[in-house]
Amino acid sequence: MIRANDALTVRFLRRRSTRHEDAGQLFGDLIKQNKIAPKHADLRKLLVRASAEKADYDYKGTAVGKDGAARWIREADRFIQIAKEILTA
Repeated sequence: MIRANDALTVRFLRRRSTRHEDAGQLFGDLIKQNKIAPKHADLRKLLVRASAEKADYDYKGTAVGKDGAARWIREADRFIQIAKEILTA
């Protein structure tokens, strides 16, 4: 999701996040500048949540269960599909 977000921000803002925590902010900038439709605003919250949980998984040793992993796969797939639609429009 973060790489898909980077593709969006590089295309429309000519910059990408340098830290995972910045991804949500830059996505918000895309919405504020009308580069992305407001109907996709919920994806910003998803990026913020993903960044926070990534740190837990990577640095704190938090385990993810089967249901949690399946949920993240669905949400990541949704984000990537919407990013593809925006980038190919």
